[in-house]
Amino acid sequence: MANHPLFSLLAGLVPGGLSGATPGTFSRVAADRALGLFLSFLCAQFRFRPGLSRRLRWEGGFIEACVGFQTRDGSIHRAVRFSRGRARALSFIPESADARLVFMTEKDLLRFFLSPPQEALCLVLQNRVQAEGSLAHLQVFGFLSSLVLARIQKRALALSREKEEQARKADAGPVAPVRRSPPSRPGFPLVPDPGVKHLSDLRLDDFGLCDFPRIRARREQLFSTIPELCAERPLLLTRYFRSNGFELGPDGAPRNPEARQGEAFAYLMANRKPLIAPDDILPGTTTAKLPAGVIIYPDAQGLLIWSELLTAGDRPLNPFTVSRETLDALHHEVFPFWLSRNFWQRAREKNGDRLSQRLNNRFAAYFVWKTVGISHAIPDFATALALGTRGIAERIEERLGLPDASPDMRQSLFAMKMALSGIEAYARNLSREALRQARTEGDPSRAAELFRMARVLYRVPARPPETLYEAVTAVWILWIGLHMENTNTGLSPGRLDVLLQPFFLRDMAEKRTPQKRKAYLRFALELISSLMLRLNDHAPLVPDIGNHLFGGSSSDQAITLGGVLPDGRDAVCDMTYLFLKVTEMLALRDPNMNARVDLAKNSDVYLRRLCEVNLSTAATPSLHNDAAVLASLCGRGIRKSHRNDWAATGCVEPSIPGRHMGHTGSVLLNLVAALEMALQNGRHPLMDICRGPATGDPALAAFPDFESFFSAFSAQLSFLIKNAAEFNDALASVHAELRPTPFFSALCDGCVEKAADATRGGALYNSSGTANIGLADVADSLCAIQKLVYEEKAVSFSDLVAAVRADFTGHERLSALIERRAPRFGSGNPEAVHMADRVAGLVNRLWDSVPHHRGGRYRAGFWSMSMHVAYGLLSGALPSGRRAGQPFTPGLTPSPSASREFLANLRDVAALDPRNLPNNIAFNVRVTPSLESTADRTAETLAAYVKAYFRMGGMQMQFNVADAATLKNAMINPRDYQNLLVRISGYNAYFTTLNRDMQLELIRRAEYEI
Repeated sequence: MANHPLFSLLAGLVPGGLSGATPGTFSRVAADRALGLFLSFLCAQFRFRPGLSRRLRWEGGFIEACVGFQTRDGSIHRAVRFSRGRARALSFIPESADARLVFMTEKDLLRFFLSPPQEALCLVLQNRVQAEGSLAHLQVFGFLSSLVLARIQKRALALSREKEEQARKADAGPVAPVRRSPPSRPGFPLVPDPGVKHLSDLRLDDFGLCDFPRIRARREQLFSTIPELCAERPLLLTRYFRSNGFELGPDGAPRNPEARQGEAFAYLMANRKPLIAPDDILPGTTTAKLPAGVIIYPDAQGLLIWSELLTAGDRPLNPFTVSRETLDALHHEVFPFWLSRNFWQRAREKNGDRLSQRLNNRFAAYFVWKTVGISHAIPDFATALALGTRGIAERIEERLGLPDASPDMRQSLFAMKMALSGIEAYARNLSREALRQARTEGDPSRAAELFRMARVLYRVPARPPETLYEAVTAVWILWIGLHMENTNTGLSPGRLDVLLQPFFLRDMAEKRTPQKRKAYLRFALELISSLMLRLNDHAPLVPDIGNHLFGGSSSDQAITLGGVLPDGRDAVCDMTYLFLKVTEMLALRDPNMNARVDLAKNSDVYLRRLCEVNLSTAATPSLHNDAAVLASLCGRGIRKSHRNDWAATGCVEPSIPGRHMGHTGSVLLNLVAALEMALQNGRHPLMDICRGPATGDPALAAFPDFESFFSAFSAQLSFLIKNAAEFNDALASVHAELRPTPFFSALCDGCVEKAADATRGGALYNSSGTANIGLADVADSLCAIQKLVYEEKAVSFSDLVAAVRADFTGHERLSALIERRAPRFGSGNPEAVHMADRVAGLVNRLWDSVPHHRGGRYRAGFWSMSMHVAYGLLSGALPSGRRAGQPFTPGLTPSPSASREFLANLRDVAALDPRNLPNNIAFNVRVTPSLESTADRTAETLAAYVKAYFRMGGMQMQFNVADAATLKNAMINPRDYQNLLVRISGYNAYFTTLNRDMQLELIRRAEYEI
């Protein structure tokens, strides 16, 4: 650390220098002096450098912020204030400070300021640094200080990147030989599927990526281009609100939030730049940057990127570029306007600095996704394609004419109409742009495409589409609008194969010759490929801390294939196989492909094809057992035909397309945190603020039997769930105030009928989904306690707790005893299965018992995104023998050490009661094809395993096909593996975009040869 550039700067500021000091030897007095001199130096730069002083102003006046820095014991307390165009260093922290950073010790303070940004973030995750107050104002300080320290920060990032690369190579070890994969093209003929009308070859082997040069070029461009931050959306909205008012209108009267948002959305869509990507057949873009941009939502996580505007392109993981024009627009126009108009700050202002929000900000116990968005839902594309936006607007007019429409209801309906008019204006602008380009295009074939595009945009999405091209274009234009309204995280298109099949059949009926039909199939494949690539034209805005929490995640736009129709008939069709072919050709991380499988209705051919695509892409699609998912949705007030129509959102979560505001990823809860609190009488070992109920200290023999300890665990879990739900509710009311969703509401059954926005319960079905992380780790730990402490009395509870607190150092014999004797979920032990089912049932009941803000119910799911790694880093050792800081198992996957037998894992996971899993699971399996196996035999074997698992009642299953040697080689030579696809827990990622801890977790997963 002593060679860090900022360390040298501080050394020059402290009289006598630091003379070899490190944070461990640096005295408290010297630390206080160094911080004071550093802040004074920082402020002096704004005083004497005109180019910096202008950064203290924005279009609305001066940037005002006061940020304090202190140690927990108060030995150091200083602040910096930016006010009225001046920067001042203060030797005290004013009571009115907007925010403060509290450091556990002066050593942590120094580590924070002397570490590169990535390591400083780790201190936040480890709760060595605690943020209090307005997180947005902390970003103000971060950006203003980066103006002075940008060169130093860039050098620090370069050093950090070199250090990280060396660590990856050391962790991966020597380059290992990669296993030979089976032939990539199975030869076993797939007999026609009963639901398929026009495909004689279900693999569509006549077509490959080489047959689509435009698609191949755009795919290569996608992997080779760093996305660029795009200010178009926030800039247009900010300018609209500054001119027309946000809380108050120009006349000083309060503005109705829904009407305000409807008008703002219409303005945004009418004024967006109508871009058509070169040589693309689908018009429109999500951002104003090609080929890919990063969307900014300043009322959500957007402000968290403020401090990284100068360094985002230099960070080691998932960088993006920021132009000077974008930086100036964001800093001088956009971000200051939203300082008090963001979800985090408004919830804090409305509800006070409540424990529920402070726990969320520590990341160790739970994370509430409403700080980012509410977009885990599926719009009603079926109605939009059947009626067009004009037909939906006519329905709204009819509803406005009913006598029960109150003023508030009329405002909601007005907002929906305005939103629909905005999307039509955007389509018209694109139509004009296509016509303009067509008239100047020198290539006759491209000109014909553009003229056709202009005609189609003149019709859709305003009117019902008549062809597949019109339908896909309508879906894409509506999709752009939905992401202009709501955050690009987990918003999902739903069952596109079912939606598009009628248009495919109508088109094919007009093709009379085999040549015309083959040409049309080629066009259809290129069209779906274009849609899949268009869905990748935007990336989520992820602050660097997100690379540790949600590393590698894209926008997670889930498409669902197969299953059954609302009336229960087989839904697998021609378009199902077209989507599978495109998935196989492109092997993209997004959209997140999900496949429903109904063993009674869907054919074995379909299941076989799903396994083939998984083997060729190495990670997709995810497979779902219809029988288990439908069983989990029973008893929840959902009509049977609607249950039959379910589709996945985000990662794996079931939602009812077009009828359901499910926000299926509302809370990511750390189950292990509740267990740790039960082991420490209600205290969380990492967070002093987290004091659950005093349930007893196991070290003092507080629990006479296992049931009394299980009750303690239940009490701590209930404490965390109630706090998470409280903050989720607080954010829900803020969403309804700051960012209601009139456009999504117009595309959601129930909202027009109730004349209510989806954020206020307008949808036909309302719920919130939760991800509960660490089930296998908790079940294994409880089994160890029950078996070894209470049944066999092989160890006292106090000795077990002592070993856990010591991370089993000095307790190696006990660790070996746990490994040898304790039951483990996934090993085939019925006691462990019973424990896992019991914990899942408890989690489901506790969530179900909490009141829901929109009148629905909370649903428990057991998937983890990548939080099983982040939460693992923040957790100590466990009674299961797991060591401190190690990742939890992903989703509902058993521990890698549970069993060497694949079937033991399958049986245990399948044995869980699906009624306890209404928000689905993520069961991760890593398989490697046998060296002796053929491609046909491997696919056949994998299909047999899936079928057996589903017949036993298993709910969901997903695969990684890359072996450990391949993953290790990718760590050492990332440039050679840029498009290596892996499945994390419910979502896909490119392996090389993951942080090192996540890469190692993937490598350490159990590997089963098939």
